[in-house]
Amino acid sequence: MAEKLLTISAFAKLFKTTQYTIRHYEDKGLLLPAKIAENGYRQYGMAEAYQLSFILFLRALDLSVAEIKLILTTD
Repeated sequence: MAEKLLTISAFAKLFKTTQYTIRHYEDKGLLLPAKIAENGYRQYGMAEAYQLSFILFLRALDLSVAEIKLILTTD
């Protein structure tokens, strides 16, 4: 059974954030879409949902994007 993927707008609504915030995290290397469709739509699945929830949690703790990237890239 294939995983259902969400577009960036549906993904943003799910997390009560904006598409621009998600794209910002992508540009900084914190989050990548599961798939980019032929029409250019960015699509996200469960793994990306977990990743974004962790990023948003760390942002709620007032960590900077640089600090979050350091946490995500170190073992």
